[in-house]
Order: sequence, then C-alpha cells, then structure tokens
Amino acid sequence: MLRFVGYLIPLVQSLPPLGVWSGLMTLPFAAYLFALLTNLPVSLSAALSEFFTPFLIIEKALLIIGLIFLVYSIVYLAMKKKTKGLVTSGPYGLVRHPQYFGIILSTLGLTSWSVWILNNTFGIGFLSASQTVGVWFVQLFAYIVLASIEELYLAKNYTETFENYARQVSFLVPLLRTRRRFLDILLSILIPSVLLYILINIHII
Repeated sequence: MLRFVGYLIPLVQSLPPLGVWSGLMTLPFAAYLFALLTNLPVSLSAALSEFFTPFLIIEKALLIIGLIFLVYSIVYLAMKKKTKGLVTSGPYGLVRHPQYFGIILSTLGLTSWSVWILNNTFGIGFLSASQTVGVWFVQLFAYIVLASIEELYLAKNYTETFENYARQVSFLVPLLRTRRRFLDILLSILIPSVLLYILINIHII
C-alpha cells in the first residue's frame, strides 16, 4: 500500500501548481488506479509480463497514447507557466482539457484490459468486471464535472477570449465541436462509453 502511494506522489507534484485544485484534479485518477491495481492481485503481474506481446493491442495503444498525451500536456503547461493569459496552443489547441483527455483515454484502455483479465484469468479481485467498469465511469463523470467547473472560472476571468477559444476547440473529445455546453458534455460521456463497450465486447465474441 505505502509503495503504491509513493508512486503517486511524483504524479501529484508534476501537476500545474494550483494548490488544492491540483490535488483535486489528481484525486479521481489516483482513486481509479488504487481501485484497479488492488483489484487484480493474482493476475496483474502476469498481465504486465505480457505487455509487449501482440495481444489486446488496442487497449495497450490507448494506454500508452493517453499517458504520453497526459505527460505532454503537463510539461507544455509548465513551460507556458510564465506566459500571462489563456493557454490555447499545443495540446490545448486540440482539446480544452488535454490532461483529462489523456487520463480518460489511458484508463479506458486499462479498464478494458482489466475486464479481460477478470473474465479470462484467475485474477479474482474484490470488484467484478461490471464494477470495474463502474469505477471508470465514476472517474469519467468526475473529470467532466471538474472540467465544467474550470470552464466557469475561465469564462469569468478570460470572458471573450475564452468564448472564442471554446468556439474553436473541442471540450474533451478531439475534433468534435458543438456550440452547446450540454451537448459537449453529453458527447464527452457517450463517445468514450461506446468505445469502451466496443472494446470489451470484441473480446467476448
């Protein structure tokens, strides 16, 4: 347990220096990882040992791409820290919340992989496959709520600049822009959910 917490500390420290908000942004991801890694005591080591085999390749690709995008977003924002004003370039030119997008993408792949482990190995955890998916949904909703709160703050502080930015850049799903906040949120839930459903059911067929 202490070893696992130790691994999370550098992640928290690497996030943008926003005080309490940084910890709040990290909390859903940390809780997800804790639930997932403690849920697969038997087969986790076996799963990691076959990471480089050509199996569950989509899940592994999503995990890697998501983590790379997350780290890139953190580093890019840190580099722009001294720049005054709203950051709209780099990963922030693709989605308005690239760190959350990276986390959701990587955990989407990890969730599908974990469900396969629970259904096809002796990796019996305290959560069922459906409960594991439920943990991912809780995290997804948490980040959508956090992103929505952030946007209220940004809209208040950057007014017209943020409005123009929001019209040009997607909320949480790249290349998917709408002019309605409710539709942005709905699609940000629906598209990752459909993708997870497809991934899980590909391995059932």
